[in-house]
Formats: sequence, C-alpha cells, structure tokens
Amino acid sequence: MRLLSLLVPGALSLLTFSSLQAQDDVRFSPFDCREHSEEQAMPESDHGLAQGVSASLLEQFVPPEAVLVLDTAEGWKHWTYVENYAFGKDRGDLAMISDLNALHPVFRDKISNLIIACRAKGIELAIVETYRTHAKQHEYKTMGKKYTYSSAGKSKHQYGLAIDVVPVVNGSAVWDNTFLWKKVGMVGEKFGLRWGGRWKKPYDPGHFEWTGGLATSSLHTGVFPVVHDAEQHYPCLDEDIRTLRRYWSEWELSQSSITRK
Repeated sequence: MRLLSLLVPGALSLLTFSSLQAQDDVRFSPFDCREHSEEQAMPESDHGLAQGVSASLLEQFVPPEAVLVLDTAEGWKHWTYVENYAFGKDRGDLAMISDLNALHPVFRDKISNLIIACRAKGIELAIVETYRTHAKQHEYKTMGKKYTYSSAGKSKHQYGLAIDVVPVVNGSAVWDNTFLWKKVGMVGEKFGLRWGGRWKKPYDPGHFEWTGGLATSSLHTGVFPVVHDAEQHYPCLDEDIRTLRRYWSEWELSQSSITRK
C-alpha cells in the first residue's frame, strides 16, 4: 500500500477516485480481537509512500485495500499518507496521514458513512488528513493562524477524532465552493459530527470531528468517549484503542525524529 511522493497535474484524480473506491460500500468495522492475534504475519512495507517518481502514474500509485490492518506491532507502517501540496495547498513539510484506520473506530465509521452518503448525492470526498502527530500540529501552528489556533496536543486530530476532507470535481480539489461545502457539512452533521464550517476563527469547512461531548482537556488526560453500544457493535474497542495508541506513538517518534534532523 503506497502513495506517490509528488503529485503531478492530473494525478489527484487517480488518488481521489482510487481511495474513494476502496471506501465505497465497505464499512470500516472495528478490529475484532476475537478473530486475530499479534502473531499473524504482515507483509514488508515501504512505510506507505513511494520515494521516487516512476515511469507511469499507475506504477506510482497503488490504491489501498478496504481492510483494517491486523493488530501487529508493525501495522502503523501500512497507513497511507500524502505529501505537501497533494491537494493544491501548502500543508507543510511533514507528511499527512490520510488513512481511515488511524481514527477512533466509532469516528471512523461515522466518516465512512459521510463519504458514502456524499457519494450518493454525487459528491466525491478525498481524505486529506486523519490522525495528526504533535510534530505535525506544531508545524501548522508555526505556519500561522490561517492553519490552526491549536498547539500540539490540543487538536482533536491528535486523538484520532478529527479529519480533514475536500470535495473533488473533475479531478481537482475544490476548497472555495461555499454551496458545495454546506451540502457536505449538513450531511456530516446528520451523523452527529461537528463541522468546522460553522466556525468563524478559523473557518474550516473541510474539518469534521466527534468527541462524544468530551473536551480536549479530557482527551489529553487519556479519556476517550464512552460508547454505549460497544458490547454489541465494538466488542473489542478497548483493544482497538490500545493498538491505536501504540501506532500513534510510533508515528510520533517517526515524525519528531524528522524535525530534529
């Protein structure tokens, strides 16, 4: 599973529709700890991103499978991510994690529903960024208030409870169509998501989050939203969260080491 390191004109269409195809009618069910174990082998990975530009776009991009990576110590290496300007905007030097598997299981399912519901309305959504490391958040903070008002550790992205998306029309990311954003935002709100298009500072229509009513200060202490139907729909939620914490930590170490170089 890998994404190209540099998107040339026209490649965004491949990225967007291949990614969305993987999420069409497949729900991202939580990892079931009753069926799998740590010992199951994983294939070797190149950490998700191609390091060079090959001869053809088809060789540059291999669409991600619509499956949840098994619970192994190396699973985080299979998360997809994209580089700066992948969607036509300056998003800093550190790569953006763009994998739905990086999200809290309940929030992941809500976003899956959002993507499917928007597609039913003729709106294609591309995933810009899911989980965000402290290092990446700090990078945005240094880039100014048009990027974020939140310091590292104070964004819902750092807890797998926020995502950035963008509509794609004719293969291009569309950031400035207010009418289109309102349609997307209204769909997200129907699934209980908080939409950044309601904010004034900063106005962030591509941002959706869900915390189950918890403030960031509670998330910072290690508390996650209470899931009342967990026994029925998320029987291994606690193990899912432990796995995510481990994967997040690996990404934190990876990106913080880059900033120190």
